[in-house]
Amino acid sequence: MSAATIPNAVSWSRELAGDFRTGFAVAGISVAVSGDSPQLVELGSQLHAFAADILEPDIEVRVEWKDNLLPGSGSHLFDSGCVWNVYQRNHQFVFDFATKRFGGQPYKRLHVDSEFRQARVFLNRQCMTEDDAARGLEYPLDELLITHHLSLGRGVELHACGMVNEHGESCLLAGHSGAGKSTTARLWTRQCRVRVLSDDRIVVRNQDGKFLMHGTPWHGEAEYALPVSAPLQRIFLLEHGRENRIVPVSRAGAAGELLARSFTPFYSSRFVEPVLTVLESIAESVPCYRFQFVPDQSAVEKILAFND
Repeated sequence: MSAATIPNAVSWSRELAGDFRTGFAVAGISVAVSGDSPQLVELGSQLHAFAADILEPDIEVRVEWKDNLLPGSGSHLFDSGCVWNVYQRNHQFVFDFATKRFGGQPYKRLHVDSEFRQARVFLNRQCMTEDDAARGLEYPLDELLITHHLSLGRGVELHACGMVNEHGESCLLAGHSGAGKSTTARLWTRQCRVRVLSDDRIVVRNQDGKFLMHGTPWHGEAEYALPVSAPLQRIFLLEHGRENRIVPVSRAGAAGELLARSFTPFYSSRFVEPVLTVLESIAESVPCYRFQFVPDQSAVEKILAFND
């Protein structure tokens, strides 16, 4: 079978019955990983806290070696500007991971079906050795798989810090890179008894009519990453300021502001439109505020004293 071929559903299930299997779950999305060696199904240090026994996975992934991977073909959809490009081929998606070190040749490739439920990861023997076998799920592949799965109306991943206190009260502080998410996480943990679900990336999903925020493995500078969830009660849009100031944001404005702080595959309306629908629903259900803050303990006190 060539690297360009995606097996049909019948052959896929047979091939996924590998000798070695592991699994993990992020935000209630379960991923089963199979391969013909224990190294190929290694989750990596970032995913270890999210490891889980998976019986009925949302996503099936098989990791295997290929003797060679030629540069991608098909309709080129997006260049990330870092290590990955994405192509569309016969209603399926191909993500190529390449660096200058290997002359632009893909060192790894992700094939995935249109619903982001069945995936195969190919490692290129021309670029990698057996010592690299555990790099199949290495970031950013794991996040890309979850983010795209979410973006088909199943939720949204946000640039955000999420915290919950000992009484179950929570808030989500969303911000662009450099807005102060990790700084905020450190300030809160110094002053309060809180759990930080993540200091950089939070998934929000609807469960039984209520929105929950979930920790993810993809942390920021403060390295908070917990495999737990909490009800989403308030949203603050983080911005640096000369004083601590909280200003309500309209529902329509909140959806747009959150979209700008989301990990949405903007290269296709197929993903953007479902995410925007989710964000509009969040904005209808959860109060949102703009929070201009000074990076010291007074910022924590401002939110603690705030009443809707």
